[in-house]
Amino acid sequence: MTEEKYILAEKLRKHISRYGIEDFDDQHLKKSGLTMEELNRNFTDRRDVAQTMLEQERKCFEEIFNEYDFEGWNAIDIILIVSNEISNRFFEVSPSVTIMFSRIYPDIFEEHLQKRSDFIFEKIKINIEKGMQQGMYKKDVSSEMIARMYIAKLNDIHNPEIYPPEEFSFATIFNTLIDNVIKSITNEEGKAYYKQRKQLYRVLNFR
Repeated sequence: MTEEKYILAEKLRKHISRYGIEDFDDQHLKKSGLTMEELNRNFTDRRDVAQTMLEQERKCFEEIFNEYDFEGWNAIDIILIVSNEISNRFFEVSPSVTIMFSRIYPDIFEEHLQKRSDFIFEKIKINIEKGMQQGMYKKDVSSEMIARMYIAKLNDIHNPEIYPPEEFSFATIFNTLIDNVIKSITNEEGKAYYKQRKQLYRVLNFR
């Protein structure tokens, strides 16, 4: 994905969230900071738009995990930092656009989910094993089972019957998901540490 295409994908998410994927009216595009000329230059069709936007979404996730060197960090801090970055970067994003793509282009959407799931699965497994070694997580936790449960819950974000997009933002759903996962895998020491660090991150981010 070129840098220009990446930037356009961000603008298009806001545009499509407001006007839909069929509405590329010049006036509406202008309000979104877009032009038909640059769209024609970078995308072959609406299917290409959807594919690029989902790729950009995955890239945002992967960049967050890859930007930090977590060698020597506490496993709980790692989850809090990563989840905070994801929440901040997706703060204004409603899942409605991704849900729209799942209905119109189910094959593209399923490929997107599989690629995202494969990436996150490995990261969660590593974190859980790290947390157990550090004495923060329960010793009887299965890293593979928790990773699979986490991915299943993350994928539920795109289910409009569970989370109507007009009622829930990505950030709200995601933060609740992270909170529930951490509370389910931490031992007493981990729970106390999580409570303390969560308050600190909330103060630092004024949220």
